[in-house]
Amino acid sequence: MKFSKIGLILVPLLASCSQGDINSALSVKVKNSADGGSGDQIFEVSLPPQYSGWKLKQYPSEWIENSEGQAVLLGAASIAPGSSASLELMPPEQATNVNLQDRAHAELSVRTGGEWQDAVYSAEGFSFEEVTSFTSPPQLTDHSYFLRYEGPGWESDQMGYRLYLDWRNAIDVFVKANDSVVLPEVGQDGYDSYHNLSSWGGDALKVGKSLGVGALGRLTEQETQDSSTQTVMHFQHVETTQYQLVSNSQLRAEFEVGYEGWSSSDAKADSIDVTTHYRIDAFDPTTHISVSVSEPSDNIVAGLVAHDGMQVIKAERGEWGVVATWGTQSILADNDNLGLAVVYRLDQVEKVFEGEHDHLVLFKPLTALDYKILAVWPKRSSDVQTAKQFEDYLVNKLKMYNHPLTVSN
Repeated sequence: MKFSKIGLILVPLLASCSQGDINSALSVKVKNSADGGSGDQIFEVSLPPQYSGWKLKQYPSEWIENSEGQAVLLGAASIAPGSSASLELMPPEQATNVNLQDRAHAELSVRTGGEWQDAVYSAEGFSFEEVTSFTSPPQLTDHSYFLRYEGPGWESDQMGYRLYLDWRNAIDVFVKANDSVVLPEVGQDGYDSYHNLSSWGGDALKVGKSLGVGALGRLTEQETQDSSTQTVMHFQHVETTQYQLVSNSQLRAEFEVGYEGWSSSDAKADSIDVTTHYRIDAFDPTTHISVSVSEPSDNIVAGLVAHDGMQVIKAERGEWGVVATWGTQSILADNDNLGLAVVYRLDQVEKVFEGEHDHLVLFKPLTALDYKILAVWPKRSSDVQTAKQFEDYLVNKLKMYNHPLTVSN
């Protein structure tokens, strides 16, 4: 999903000074709508070429290449709803990384030093190589012991996730105990060690037969002797699966997974090609997902695991809706709460309903889809300790999505 760019005004702080003085004291003025959300937000600033390399003085910022291939300044700030702020810029010779730490990361690592034995990769020890592109071999399946933690992983300073890069194609949650990038060390010491709570966090979600947190599936009719029931097919029928790292900077990480020939049955009557683009930003547990579909399909769903006894939360604000769950659905400890959510565009969704294993969001037959997922762990988020606080948190997020930061005229 393309992030809304923030507009800017270059404001001389010393209006009566010489041109040289002015160029050493400039700011970008930004505004948060009265209907916007509160909290840190990432934004993009397009600066004139003569300001290439300038950075925000008192806020995290870095230069990246955006989705259009343009060099932009990526920044982060918290501006109260209904307020604006002038964020001072400083020239490259003054810019340092004092306000910047690595807060976003995406990766995929493959095991080395062994060989395939049917559907299992057998090797002495666990040695992995990180790759920027990858095509799944046809024998890859669940528990093949070939991909470190079974697929791509991505994280912000708030939350981590992983995608099973096999027929399950479910999204799992890595809760984090601190702000540091941790994924490069996960699964290096025995492959399954991340299932236990450690100093960095752990794999918190029981996915089972569900789609986890917001992964895609195909809704199909399963015929029985007396009736038919709806079921969700994962990626049992796909010809080729490919991973590509897009970017991996300190405030943003992005990757894509492309599926060629994805169908809901062996007959391949509804075969389509799908590309999913994942983006995560610093200071936020949200993963922004954009989907490109080769042909419109009326049976694409995103699923949210439906554990028994969880409180279900639903809300709508502006262009966005959310379905979420709250309760003791973390498997890391007894009575360990976890909040999970899928956020969707109201105009892209046919209905939200209960499936066999998931809360399902059924998309309309479109060739481009945008949605978001997020998880919140109360042990890291002091202001989200109850279901009501989680609902308030989600409503605030919807406000952010509806009213991103803009120019202050």
